[in-house]
Amino acid sequence: MKKQFISLLLILTLTLSAVGGLAESAAAQAGIVLSDYFTKRDLSGEWDAASAVALPPEDGAVTITEPGTYVLTGSLNGSVTVSAGDEDKVQLVLNNVNITAADGACILVENADKTFITLAAGSVNTLTAENFAADSEIDAAIFARDDVTLNGSGALTVVSAGHGIVGKDDLKITGGSYHITAAGRGIDANDSVRIYDGDITIASEKDAIRAKHDEAEKGYLLIAGGSFDLTVGGGAANAVTKYDDFGASRGGSRGGSASENTVSAKGLKASGGVIILDGSFALNTADDALHSGGDLTLYGGTFTISAGDDGLHADSALTIYDGSVTITGSYEGIEAQNIAIAGGNIAVTASDDGLNAAGGNDQSGFGWYDAFASDGVSSIVISGGSLYVNAQGDGIDSNGDLYVTDGSVLVSGPTGSGNGALDYNGAAAISGGTVIAAGSAGMAQNFSSDSTQPSALVNLNGAAGSTITVYDAGGSALFSGTVEKGFNTVVISSPLLTVGETYTVSSGSSSVQVTLTGVITGGGMGWGNQPGGGWNNNQPGGGWNNDSHQQGGGRRR
Repeated sequence: MKKQFISLLLILTLTLSAVGGLAESAAAQAGIVLSDYFTKRDLSGEWDAASAVALPPEDGAVTITEPGTYVLTGSLNGSVTVSAGDEDKVQLVLNNVNITAADGACILVENADKTFITLAAGSVNTLTAENFAADSEIDAAIFARDDVTLNGSGALTVVSAGHGIVGKDDLKITGGSYHITAAGRGIDANDSVRIYDGDITIASEKDAIRAKHDEAEKGYLLIAGGSFDLTVGGGAANAVTKYDDFGASRGGSRGGSASENTVSAKGLKASGGVIILDGSFALNTADDALHSGGDLTLYGGTFTISAGDDGLHADSALTIYDGSVTITGSYEGIEAQNIAIAGGNIAVTASDDGLNAAGGNDQSGFGWYDAFASDGVSSIVISGGSLYVNAQGDGIDSNGDLYVTDGSVLVSGPTGSGNGALDYNGAAAISGGTVIAAGSAGMAQNFSSDSTQPSALVNLNGAAGSTITVYDAGGSALFSGTVEKGFNTVVISSPLLTVGETYTVSSGSSSVQVTLTGVITGGGMGWGNQPGGGWNNNQPGGGWNNDSHQQGGGRRR
């Protein structure tokens, strides 16, 4: 996927007024014209009862060969097949229908230009696919070889021994309420999955919603809005080591390769890329909650995530412009080659790194990077928003560079000596924003000497639940933050700090005074058992040589 699959769009005007205001703004910001992705008929869900053909309930196979609108009601033991012409459009209206297929799909689209599956207003519909032949490609309750759109405002329950809904081309959902229980994936498509709106609940053993294609411009996931409740692989508590079907070995145990392919149990997943404009998301996944084989971009939305592996993962760039992201549990909270946070409210809880920028696919957890050298490609850029990290591993870890230019950052970092609240291999320059990063002393790092905003690494012991407050020389509180774990070093930086001034950093009954002797005060080399890793405890934060370019450097594992 090139430039998030939308780089060819030159017009920022939004033409679909039905989208909520937040999605409208996000679409314009993304350069997306939603009418390029959803037609008026996709969105309407309307049908003409006078001209529609009623299909009376009967057992066995029902085949539709002509274009038109067909209404399904009652109970059917069998299947409905669309086998129309290449230019034909077919609309299936589900109006209180119950279809049970003992072997194969309940609705099979063999051929058509496009098929619309419309949930009639007020209707309650059920599709049950009990079994699929092992040697058959057909493996979903709804299986479409051509483009398919699900719309309307009714309700659909899908229970499948295989996948829930599969589209071999584009699969769109623009409205309706869906409850999908699947032994395989919940919703799956080749070219794209595009969701405009809807109330979607999925309990699946494999990925809840997936798009996958070998071509770079396809295999993407676009969500403009809707409500999503996704439970995958039994949830985060059921995390296991697994082979991801995009390639790399991944999983909650993170320590080696599996001997055979096992289930990929991700929430939202695409080989090409993921763009989310708005929506409400509750995800409980045994694997990554959001996973992109390309870029992952959040323009808005509200996310509550419990993940057995990464909360958010992208093989390339991961960008958050706005929205609310709460990751209550994960192995690594946010992972990508390049991470950019420009806005939003983000809270991350991770058993390893909170933020991890690493080159390549799913690199962390498999071997060691060079202990000192930057990988030359990875980066973390924080230019706005509010970020809170509670991590047992590194709080913010870049195997390349780290830049903070604005925003609010609070890190409750590791208690063990093998990790740091801040960890980087290249430059770590701060030029704006407010940072409090608390953690252990063994691998503590300050920002690097190419910063332009004052930063200090100080030795300060604090208990779990402590509030860290920075006071000026007159005793006025400048900024503060409360962390969840104990600590003995703190990195502080703010536009309110001035080189040459003395400040007091306090936590409970403990406090320390620090005079900012330069833009960077306290190096935090992380070589030994000295608090802050320094050789001179009279220097706040220690530091190997506060007059050299070693400041803010630090020994890396």
